Amino acid sequence: MVNTYFKLEPLLRQHKKTPLALAEASGLSKTTVYNLVNNKAKAVELETLDKLMAGLEQLLGRPVRFDEIIEKRPAPKEARLARLLKGARPFRWEEVQKALPPLTPEEKAEGEAFLRVLEEARQTDLEQSPARDRRLLELFEEPRPQKPRKKGPVTR
Repeated sequence: MVNTYFKLEPLLRQHKKTPLALAEASGLSKTTVYNLVNNKAKAVELETLDKLMAGLEQLLGRPVRFDEIIEKRPAPKEARLARLLKGARPFRWEEVQKALPPLTPEEKAEGEAFLRVLEEARQTDLEQSPARDRRLLELFEEPRPQKPRKKGPVTR
């Protein structure tokens, strides 16, 4: 999973500006700006983002690009996993098979018996499937209400 983060704190520090100055320039509340700078915000409305960008441009005196204030980083678990897997080679079953001892006749027979049982279960399921589907439809299908008949003029 990749998470999106604001890079406002280093940008403000680089330009010797404070979150308070950004709040004043953008018209956003101090709390909102501090939450954005400290990456505490869970969601940001487009209107807030517009105000933030306008405030940054006013504060820095130049246009600001989104990639200057937002970045995507791996989540902490993924970062650890990426470190663990760095340099890992793709898994090749053929290489593993070479290292394994050959199956005994008993193991081969057990595997074949298991595959037969699986195939029989699959066939049984396929055979029973249409009847089971019809029954489920009958159980869950809502009865259609009968429309009341319009009575015409009575003729005698």
